[in-house]
Amino acid sequence: MVTHYIITNREVTSRKSKNYIPVNETEYMRKDGDEEARHNLRYGTVSFDPVKAKKLNDFNIKIIPEVKEDLLAKYADDKDVNKSVFPSSQVFNELYDAGVKAGKKSKGLISQEDILVFVHGFKSDLETAMQTLAELHRKYVEPEGSTIKHLVLFTWPAKKKLLKYRSDAYDATQSGFALARSMASLKEFFKKKFVDEKKPMCNQRIHLMCHSMGNRVLENMIKGVVDIGMEINSLFAEIILVGADIDYYALEQPHPLYRLIDFGERVHVYYHNKDQALGISELTKNAFNRLGRWGAKNSINLPDDIYQCDVTPIQDDKGLLHNTVHHWYYTNSPSVVEDIIHVIKGEGSIFSS
Repeated sequence: MVTHYIITNREVTSRKSKNYIPVNETEYMRKDGDEEARHNLRYGTVSFDPVKAKKLNDFNIKIIPEVKEDLLAKYADDKDVNKSVFPSSQVFNELYDAGVKAGKKSKGLISQEDILVFVHGFKSDLETAMQTLAELHRKYVEPEGSTIKHLVLFTWPAKKKLLKYRSDAYDATQSGFALARSMASLKEFFKKKFVDEKKPMCNQRIHLMCHSMGNRVLENMIKGVVDIGMEINSLFAEIILVGADIDYYALEQPHPLYRLIDFGERVHVYYHNKDQALGISELTKNAFNRLGRWGAKNSINLPDDIYQCDVTPIQDDKGLLHNTVHHWYYTNSPSVVEDIIHVIKGEGSIFSS
């Protein structure tokens, strides 16, 4: 069994019905995503057997209960109280402690345990999101040469229905604003840990990967960060956009993603000219070409340290569906997976021109 982490704004409620699964002693999570995106974020863990996990019942999802109202009132009045009981702090502390432990020398060697934060795309109900998490583990955690040891999945209330594209697009926008608050919590955690408590920095890097409509979540996360007045600095090392279902001028001024490079050290944009999912998106849902199909419209206008990776020539997108649609190559193409692993380690992409 392995354990990774989730952040979600899917519905978590005390109501019990056939459309929900238990996630702690008193609460249940909606399975089908047939809901509106919530502003409230919940944190938790997912445990599963990477070999056997296929159906939703194969995943043990545990959502951390929220802090009760009377404790919230107490913490609001007491600035010196240890707020580690908050769900976000529990997750952040566990990941920090793992990094510190890995950074300690063992037989003269220092282990690196990087974190990959992943935002999935549309047409992803809860079961699909969990299957994606398991696939990410197999492709990015298990390989011996990968530095990724921990996954954090941001799962938002997408639905497994192609005709719900417009609904998912709205929910992606709202979910981005919710995720902005998680970024603010992470920055506050860093300040408390490294500045106030003067704890040592761990030998750990945090990376961000967004797929398909998950890039719209990212776009609105950045807009939300600006709206709440959060000072922007590098929270991530590598930022990777794959099959981005956003306009192909999204990285230019004055659009929010122009500030993306301020959140990390480098940005890599992977695109495939024959991405049929984005082709349908262009023809039926959107007025502009998709970034994940054509790359940036005007590459000369891109900020420094943004690299475009054209994966159109790949021949190893495994499976009849994937070899036709070319939208999930970040897990189904061994050459792309290997390339992303190298990028995460700070190396160059073989697909970058």
